[in-house]
Amino acid sequence: MTPKESRRATPPRVRIAEALAQTHGSGSFCTRHTATADDLLIDVKDVGPLRMPICAEQARELLRVARPARYGLREQTLLDRAVRDTWEIPRSRVKIDKRRWNRTLRPILTEVAADLGLPAGVRLTAELHSMLVYTPGQFFRPHQDSEKSDAMVASLVVTLPSTFTGGSLAVEHGTEHVEYRWAKDRLTFVAFYADCMHEVRPIRSGHRIVLTYNLLVATEHAVSPRPAIAADSEMTERLREHFQKPSAARWGQRVGRPPNRLVYLLDHQYTARGLDWSRLKGTDAARATMLRAAADRSNCDTALALAAIRETWDCVDDQWDSWSYRHANTRSPQANELIESVITLESSIDVSGNPAAPLVVAVDDDEVCATTPTAQLEPYDSEYEGYMGNYGNTMDRWYRRAAVVIWPRSRAFTVHAEASAQWALATLTEQIADHDLEGARSSARTLEPFWDTTVGGDTQTPGIVVTAVRVATGLDDADSAARLLRPLHLESLTAVHAPDLVTLTTRYGDEWADRLLDNWCMSKSRYDYRGDERRLRWTVDALVALSEGLRTAEDSDGMRLADRILSRVGAWYATEITHTLHDPRPSARESRQAVLVDPVAAFLAATEIVAADDPRHAVVSALRADDKLLSCAVQILRRTSGDMPLPAALDQLGQHCADRLSARVALPPRAHDDWSIPTRPLRCCDLCATLSAFLTDPAERELAWPLKKDSRRHIHSRIDTEELPVTHRTVRTGRPFTLVLTKTEALFEAEKQSRQRDEADLAWLQ
Repeated sequence: MTPKESRRATPPRVRIAEALAQTHGSGSFCTRHTATADDLLIDVKDVGPLRMPICAEQARELLRVARPARYGLREQTLLDRAVRDTWEIPRSRVKIDKRRWNRTLRPILTEVAADLGLPAGVRLTAELHSMLVYTPGQFFRPHQDSEKSDAMVASLVVTLPSTFTGGSLAVEHGTEHVEYRWAKDRLTFVAFYADCMHEVRPIRSGHRIVLTYNLLVATEHAVSPRPAIAADSEMTERLREHFQKPSAARWGQRVGRPPNRLVYLLDHQYTARGLDWSRLKGTDAARATMLRAAADRSNCDTALALAAIRETWDCVDDQWDSWSYRHANTRSPQANELIESVITLESSIDVSGNPAAPLVVAVDDDEVCATTPTAQLEPYDSEYEGYMGNYGNTMDRWYRRAAVVIWPRSRAFTVHAEASAQWALATLTEQIADHDLEGARSSARTLEPFWDTTVGGDTQTPGIVVTAVRVATGLDDADSAARLLRPLHLESLTAVHAPDLVTLTTRYGDEWADRLLDNWCMSKSRYDYRGDERRLRWTVDALVALSEGLRTAEDSDGMRLADRILSRVGAWYATEITHTLHDPRPSARESRQAVLVDPVAAFLAATEIVAADDPRHAVVSALRADDKLLSCAVQILRRTSGDMPLPAALDQLGQHCADRLSARVALPPRAHDDWSIPTRPLRCCDLCATLSAFLTDPAERELAWPLKKDSRRHIHSRIDTEELPVTHRTVRTGRPFTLVLTKTEALFEAEKQSRQRDEADLAWLQ
């Protein structure tokens, strides 16, 4: 492959990142200035005015009113001299003549803003944080400053004139590193972006005294709708190519589709509150401007977003102290291989600085590019997990980077709809209201690749089901309506939706409604792993009211729709009732049946509202199929009983239960010497046949059975699975060992309790 062919094979997004790497902007991540101390008049409470340069005697006076400095670690404020060893004088004790001080500070801040490459029109102000005093041996390990307000973009350290050695200030960002020393007889100003790692090296002698400031954006930069620079033609062409070239086919796709977004990760980290075009740092501002210009020329829209990134790395060191990567004395594990990278967009603003329309939360790999790999930046948090047996050492790292997000204006609906089902439905509603049916149908067709996933996370949002049903009706197109409603499920429906559901199904006909309901019923809640539990809860909470709403919504149409819904729900409950019999454990079987009592009773009450006889018969037939369901059936009848006569099907169920219970109660009690244990036939092997013969023998209570280990384990399993009143112990003499099975008195107690329950149920039925 020739170099030209190789370059053509490189994805356009990668070539965009490579081109942006040549754009460095006009600023750096840090800067240094000096000035005389003539205008800095400081008075410290209980110390008095400071004289420049500060002598050793006055430095010792400052230490008298100082306290050990703390530091921030995520949400905590900690005191640990292994991380930060210095003295702090709170700003409440420090009084500065601001009028005099501003004569020196303001010009310095103007130069700092230019040096850092902040956008034109941005003015910085300095907010005093504290005064620090370092004595010999003291230091501050590598760390990042937290952005203490929305407007904070950088930190400023002002070193006061004094005599000391060591204590240099090292600042780094990515792979770049700068180390600053002090001016002996002048003020030394060092400013750096707040997300830069920096450290104070140990003091060797003397006292280092500094003022620390938060640098805030005082004047918001007016971001114009159009970039001020001309678009680079090559960048514009790469951007167009990115949105035209199909990506590799993903799971479930036959062919790849061109990406809908380009997400370019900027180099610096930002907080959600501090995200703004006017606060972009260093080269970020220049590269963002270039991308906006190319996007505008390519007929694309642009937004600035906060990208939250989690990287999971395979590591080769299991000796790391997981408490924090900020510990310089602890040995960090070496990242070996990137296992997974997950990027989500948490917030975004448009080019005018206002909140942007919704953007997709999860970003695909083929939509992302960056000039600086995330791994070269310092994470704001990390967590190490050592060897766990099934997998090796891993480390998770978290970052926040700004991202310029670009998408073709022609695909704007698709881009925003993928991020928010509510937004998509609201837009379709507007198109329908404007009588743009063709436009609405065309927009709805673009939802197909992602709609199931997008709606899956939104079905609990208030009003979304009503809106979806009304939009589907308004589209007046059966196929488009079916695709739009497919991700919903029965558990989404309440009485509020009844009138709109009737209108919908009347519009598209009975066959269309049957297909839709089949899909909703089979899916349950496909995005809820507890779908069965949710359906049970929905039956109790909503089904009766929904049936009543359908009955009164539109006489015949509403009744037919209610019958359709109840038929499917009834079939599902009939299956669930039958499935409880498949569990060989009596306790589990009874537990599963107990869970069904209230939902099935609610279902039967709903069938009574709309006279849905066939759905009711399906459930009643399932309850009559086996005597192991008698107690469950009686509990359901207790829930459905009231002042009104029972429907015929339930009356027949009650008579069936009474007949079967009467027959069981009429049987004579178990004789005191009858040790037979009723159980289902055990025929899987010769061992089980022998076990079954022992269990059903009324005279034999104990069986001594020489068996090998695997055979003993098999018998243990059958006894425990069936929850039989039989103990098993192994006599470990001879070869093979002897398994001793003994029937217990629990057999008689269980039968006594069963008889008492049958008698109570029969008395209630009679």
